[in-house]
Amino acid sequence: MATDEENEALSRFAHAFGSPLTAMQSAIRMLALLHPQAPEDEQRILELLDRNCRRLTTAVDRLLSATTVEGTTVRVALPAEQMDGGPAFGPTVTAEVEPAADAAEPRVAADQADILIVDDDLPIRKMLATMLTQAGYTVRTAANATAAVDMARERRPALITLDLAMPGVDGSRLLPVLKEDPAIKDIPVLVVSSLVSGGRIHVPNAAGSISKPVHRELFLRAVADILQPTPEADGWRGKILLVDDEEDIRRPLATHLNERGYAVFELGEGSATIEAARYWEPDLLLLDLRLPDADGMDLLRALKEDWRTSPIPVVLLSSERRPEEKARAFQLAADDYVTKPYSIVELVARIEAVLRRKETEFSTSPSTRLPGNIAIERVLHQRITASQPFAVCYADLDNFKAYNDVYGFLKGDGVIHQVAHIIAEAVRNQGTPEDFIGHIGGDDFVVITKPERADPICQRIVSEFEQIIPLFYDAETRARGHIVTQDRQGRPAHFPLMTLTLVIVTNDRRTIEHPGQVGDIAAELKHKAKSTPGSTILRDRRSEPGPNKNGKNR
Repeated sequence: MATDEENEALSRFAHAFGSPLTAMQSAIRMLALLHPQAPEDEQRILELLDRNCRRLTTAVDRLLSATTVEGTTVRVALPAEQMDGGPAFGPTVTAEVEPAADAAEPRVAADQADILIVDDDLPIRKMLATMLTQAGYTVRTAANATAAVDMARERRPALITLDLAMPGVDGSRLLPVLKEDPAIKDIPVLVVSSLVSGGRIHVPNAAGSISKPVHRELFLRAVADILQPTPEADGWRGKILLVDDEEDIRRPLATHLNERGYAVFELGEGSATIEAARYWEPDLLLLDLRLPDADGMDLLRALKEDWRTSPIPVVLLSSERRPEEKARAFQLAADDYVTKPYSIVELVARIEAVLRRKETEFSTSPSTRLPGNIAIERVLHQRITASQPFAVCYADLDNFKAYNDVYGFLKGDGVIHQVAHIIAEAVRNQGTPEDFIGHIGGDDFVVITKPERADPICQRIVSEFEQIIPLFYDAETRARGHIVTQDRQGRPAHFPLMTLTLVIVTNDRRTIEHPGQVGDIAAELKHKAKSTPGSTILRDRRSEPGPNKNGKNR
């Protein structure tokens, strides 16, 4: 059996052939797509390049299949007759090709958007200013709240980047000042702070937030998306995060995916992958396993262990062909494994197959993007089979139908999205990284956590919900305290403002043998809980008593 060092040497050997071939094939494909009406002689050149590139790929496949490593020596034992099939190379043709546009740089308006950086840390200000200036923006900086407000009023920048932790008036107190001034309240603010841990979180009134240390591609993408939002609503089929350090491979693939209707976020380094996935929430992640600054398998494991990124399908790209390595990838929940060199056409077909499969399997909500019933049942089954202590928190909105009928489905969808966000934030603050959040459908959600974390999570959800949900009603309805609409029989009726029912089912005091049992217990608890007005938390009677309405025990 080969040692780890020998496997690493073999992987480097395969990478040395696979990556350049993939880049060549991608470039040929991109040229063909960019020049579909090229003259006949140019088309012949492209066909010649493509044909011989494929022949070279076949030869490399044979070469790699016959390669072994002994100590520090790579040996190839291949009978000469297996390399037949004609000359290895055709006539040499040189063609001048216009360089492709730099897809990783942000979309900058012709008048060079003016950006104000607010941060008390001089090295950080200089670093951000350099990134933005190199990307074509005009930059000004401020080291404190007073300078920031004065410069914002004087210059009205297109965007403000704001650190939260500053001496004196910090960013969290400065942000409301910026947003309450009629002259500058429309200026978007991107929070860039070490207080923002784990990617996109909700900072009230901010257009977005990313954490320090700042990754260049992620920062520039966040800036670009705020200034010129990616027009996903205008026809994009989905979002793909592409992580590969080799630009010659990454760019042609991104171009092809763009032409297929996908918005692509390119990363040239692995260390920003987790935060980028949390921030951008892609529909699929293409991940090269061999990155200079991160191990692809470690990134895959981290993605699948984090509830915020675990639903994202991951397709791995690698020159490594050993069955053991592929098996390890699938054990870590990779959705597909594509070896280099690959055909872009085949890769895109695999990507779309994974997306179709995931859409059916998870039935994710287009609003919440949380895993659906199949994934929920699978996680429950795993916890039950492993005999792990767990708690299932079911959340159900009360009087949501009445709200939807009066305010319309678009605002109703906004409520669903807000509830999902409240639940996610509660789990992030009160739960553990192993916790799971699912969207059963409609206004029903589920959290799977540890028994001792269930009550704090539910309390946090109710507390945040009670503060935020009244804002979804107009002032008159808030003052009246109810909606006037028709009931299911078409009769006029009054419906209170929306509340939240939460029930907790655990296996700490009872034996649970299958996921259906959890559903039966939860249904019984919800029936009882809904007889109590207001937002309610009710725990399974066989478990320790938990807080009920507004923190009271029941």
